[in-house]
Amino acid sequence: MAGFTLLETLVALVVLGFLTAGLAEGVRFGVAAWQTQTQKAAERSDLDATDRTLRNLMTGMSQGGFSARGPAMVGTSRAIVFSTTLPQAADAMRTREADVTLNVDDGHRMQVQWLPHYRNRIARPPPPENVVLRNDVDHLEIAYWQSAKAGWQSEWSENTLPKLIRIRVVPHRQGGHAGPDIVIAPMRDRWRQ
Repeated sequence: MAGFTLLETLVALVVLGFLTAGLAEGVRFGVAAWQTQTQKAAERSDLDATDRTLRNLMTGMSQGGFSARGPAMVGTSRAIVFSTTLPQAADAMRTREADVTLNVDDGHRMQVQWLPHYRNRIARPPPPENVVLRNDVDHLEIAYWQSAKAGWQSEWSENTLPKLIRIRVVPHRQGGHAGPDIVIAPMRDRWRQ
């Protein structure tokens, strides 16, 4: 008589159950790791895009401060207003000069608002364009550096640009990812058109 005994069949089923449980746990762990990695990559790309955008705008800041003109930039610990040259992609516009405001709105969105900068504007300006850089932001902590003697300052209204600007993004939700501080040296190539 050929075949398996009841005991052999039960042992085989128990071993099969352990293998199935191990495979299911491995798949669950793999899916959880993949989701975590995808979320981290999305956060990193969000931070990278924010960093790149701010660097492009702030390295093209206008020096300002000439004769009757006011400060080149006005900054508080929560917002910055400045004039800049937009990147090459804005060549289709009449002017690449723009007045820019960086702040966080009531909907917890870190945004850049900008208007074309015309030196002798005749008509009333149109509403500013809004570009959202990040969502779920409680506020910005911005500081300005001019010298070691003065250190980091929370306000800026000088007729010159600070040597460094530090932007810390504080997340809206507890445990949100703030990311590293963004530190930018605002410099304008004076010989470029």
